[in-house]
Amino acid sequence: LLVVFIQLVCSNKLEHTSFEPPFMDTDSSGNRIIDSNWKSSGTAVVNTNFVRLTPDRQSKKGAIWSRKSIGVSSFSSIFKFRISGQGKNFFGDGIGLWMIQQSYYQEGSIHGSTEKFYGIGIIFDTFKNTENLHAHRDVTVVVNDGEKTWEMMTEDVKGCAANVRYHANRADFSVTDASRAKVVITENSMFVLYIDAGNTGEWIECVTLTDLPLKSDWAARSYIGITASTGALADNHDVLSLQVFSDSERMEEADFVLQSKKEFPSAEKEPTADRLMRLEETMNALMVRLNTLEHHMEHEFVSVEDHIKVMGSKLESRETNAEVRIEQLEETVRKQVDGKIAERINVIERQLKGTVDRKISSMGDNLERKMDVKVDKKVEKGVNNVANNNSGGEWKIPFAILLLLFLGGSIAFWRFYEKMKR
Repeated sequence: LLVVFIQLVCSNKLEHTSFEPPFMDTDSSGNRIIDSNWKSSGTAVVNTNFVRLTPDRQSKKGAIWSRKSIGVSSFSSIFKFRISGQGKNFFGDGIGLWMIQQSYYQEGSIHGSTEKFYGIGIIFDTFKNTENLHAHRDVTVVVNDGEKTWEMMTEDVKGCAANVRYHANRADFSVTDASRAKVVITENSMFVLYIDAGNTGEWIECVTLTDLPLKSDWAARSYIGITASTGALADNHDVLSLQVFSDSERMEEADFVLQSKKEFPSAEKEPTADRLMRLEETMNALMVRLNTLEHHMEHEFVSVEDHIKVMGSKLESRETNAEVRIEQLEETVRKQVDGKIAERINVIERQLKGTVDRKISSMGDNLERKMDVKVDKKVEKGVNNVANNNSGGEWKIPFAILLLLFLGGSIAFWRFYEKMKR
């Protein structure tokens, strides 16, 4: 009966738009992928157990986009994700879940996607902008007919409060922490969004929209995209799974089975021998997985160790090259400084010598002129005195002549001294 039930549930599951871990497929380049129905873009990286759209780093954008349209007019889906980071008070920006008529990812400003689209977008916004705090919702639903801007879509905000972000530095943080969103879209243009913020199985109705302003076949022609972005603030934005069903009842049943699934279900009604064999087979499988994990971890550690050694040698080489370069720069700077200082000293010496020479020459010329004037006055005065006193005694004439000769010799000696000094 269980097998029949699972087959019945799976028959209503839209496999081309659904995925869950582990992700084991790879592309031709060896990169891990979700599967052939999904394409990753930007900083999105597919790991074994989750898809990381953005790391906890600034200015990143990542996305995954379905290659095929949904194909049905009514469907239900459960989106499981995890937003976490090192920031305690400041973090952002969030995740966008898009069901729009766009067959490929287009990078934009609305959590990594473009604001011009046809369909519905669900935004999980972890950054509270103080400038627009009145319009902030932790979860916001936007509808666009292809013509509206972001401002027009958010004039009447549709959303709810939900704590869908985890602080990775908390002691109780675990990789099992997650949040879920359930979307139900019916053929009569009705949209309902439920939120299970803590992945506890308790759903809270967030938004209900009736009479969507979209064509009746919009859902069938839409693609599913999941985007995330970081700006000045950052967080890890991880996608864990997406289950899409054409029948909402079958989705609820599948979710119940998934939530109550046991890793090792009991088999009390089975014979003891069968139960022991089952235990042995399970233990053997676990031992094989542990051995494989040990081998894998050893392989990874060796690779990491080798990478660290290579990086260390590169850093040492760069350090040596940097020291040599610094010494060369210091020598170049020293030579340039010494040359400039010597050149500057020479210039100053030349300037000082020229200034001193000009000053001495000017002082000598001034002194020479003053001496000439004084000597001329003395000679003239002496001649006048000799002429006036000629009648007083003949002895004065020889004295005047000696005086004139003395003065003339003094002037000649002074000029000779000036020339020698120059």
